[in-house]
Amino acid sequence: MMPPRTVAKGMQSGIPVDKGRGVCSAVTDDPAGGTSGIGMEVAGSQAKAAVRTAAPRTLPANPSWGRVLATTVSLWTGRRVARLRHPRLALFLAICVAVAAAAAVSVVRVSGTSPRTAPPARPHQVRPAWAAGAAGPVRAQAAAWVAGQVSSAEMVGCDPLMCAALRAHGVAASRLVPVGTGASGAAGAGVLVASLVSDDQQGAPVLLASFGSGGSVVEVRTAPPQGSAAYQRAVQADQAARRSAGTQLLHSRRVQVGAQAAGQLQAGEVDTRLLIMLAMLASQHPWQVVAFDGASPGVPLALAPFRQVTITGPDAAALAASLALVRAQRAPYQPVQAAGQAAQGQLAQGQLAQGQLALRIDFAAPSPPGLLTGGASG
Repeated sequence: MMPPRTVAKGMQSGIPVDKGRGVCSAVTDDPAGGTSGIGMEVAGSQAKAAVRTAAPRTLPANPSWGRVLATTVSLWTGRRVARLRHPRLALFLAICVAVAAAAAVSVVRVSGTSPRTAPPARPHQVRPAWAAGAAGPVRAQAAAWVAGQVSSAEMVGCDPLMCAALRAHGVAASRLVPVGTGASGAAGAGVLVASLVSDDQQGAPVLLASFGSGGSVVEVRTAPPQGSAAYQRAVQADQAARRSAGTQLLHSRRVQVGAQAAGQLQAGEVDTRLLIMLAMLASQHPWQVVAFDGASPGVPLALAPFRQVTITGPDAAALAASLALVRAQRAPYQPVQAAGQAAQGQLAQGQLAQGQLALRIDFAAPSPPGLLTGGASG
């Protein structure tokens, strides 16, 4: 049997302890606490139970570093202060810990995670100046029409905003002639695109197309080289010649025309170049006219007739051969567009069956007068 172990005063578990004033020891002097390992384990388990009891059951998501540090210091202080026998020493220790915690929180706030900054806003797409205001959509319509309907050989006079709109719609900058407040400054331009405010009626008397209404109007005009009076006489003579040629085309057995298209031919509302092209194609293969189209906005058909036709032939071989023939033409009979296509159910006002092959021919504006009377040069 082992003799009982005695511990001298100032000894803890046989280990001499020299405590100075204000120095904390991790080993207790309380005999009730026991000096054995079992007593220390019991005390440790009680401290853990106290921590579990004091800790909240649900923690907020993503606590800040300051809150985590404050909670840790509070728990550590509670465990240590509860073991001290001297109230003054406990108060002194609590003050020290509080000051240290405050300093640590300040450091965390200053040097910790930087505050979240909002992501940079996406830059708003800035609308071009030519598209702004009530006249913006009108400029866009006029620019799209000029890009698709005016011959690429024509020089176009325009003010700065209209020139920018034309460039945005694919008109080459080399074709644009900047003008001032009047058409008189558009030297070398065959076509003028301008608003009513800046348009000079004497400089560009022939109206090709008009867009918009009220104060937002953009007109496309041209100045005929032979002068305004001579041009008007040529237009009247050309309309009479178109009526005659259209009526003759209706008597051809190789050109089939519906009621609506027949009325347009008899009224002289079809461009002279289309009439000549149809007569040439009919000499090779029989054709059916599906529809005429391509009228100029804001201009009577007598002054700006249809410049587009859609026709269908006997088979794909005839269509391919005729398409090659059309594309081989030279000015003024060279089309701005000629393409073979299959009907999609809505082509030519639904008059073609689904998948039926068709040939579409477009001529550029303006329509040259005098081709049937010999008053125009090729």
